[in-house]
Amino acid sequence: MPISFSPRGLVRLPLLLATLLLCALVPSQARAQDHAHHAQSAAAKRAPHPTPRPGITAARVLSPDSVPERSSEVYTMAARIPSILDGLYCHCDCHERDGKRSLLECFEDEMGSTCGICSGQARLAYEMSQQGKSLRDIRKAIDAQYGS
Repeated sequence: MPISFSPRGLVRLPLLLATLLLCALVPSQARAQDHAHHAQSAAAKRAPHPTPRPGITAARVLSPDSVPERSSEVYTMAARIPSILDGLYCHCDCHERDGKRSLLECFEDEMGSTCGICSGQARLAYEMSQQGKSLRDIRKAIDAQYGS
């Protein structure tokens, strides 16, 4: 229906504009709801914190001198708390993307030197372990700071 500038066409113009606006808003609201649903589904699918493996060591953690200098400190920290890191889910979602079992595995390659989430979680875990905090407390703190 062509729009004319006759009095009758001008009367219909606000109705047409309201209809166009409504059509533009409804799909975006539907997309927002779908995005929220997807985020809830992704959170529900997130792997739980893994159980630390008995006897796990830092044997596979990269040497601090084999990573960029800016990351050497966090690799040293990771090597000191392998059983704790082995009990932590990594919130950069490398479990889904790369099949990593735990945060410890992020330090068995260069991931810990390139990802701020991995290194931040390891630093927090190390600092809390030095304060005598339990794995359960460390998990809660990491989930609160890095979880979605």
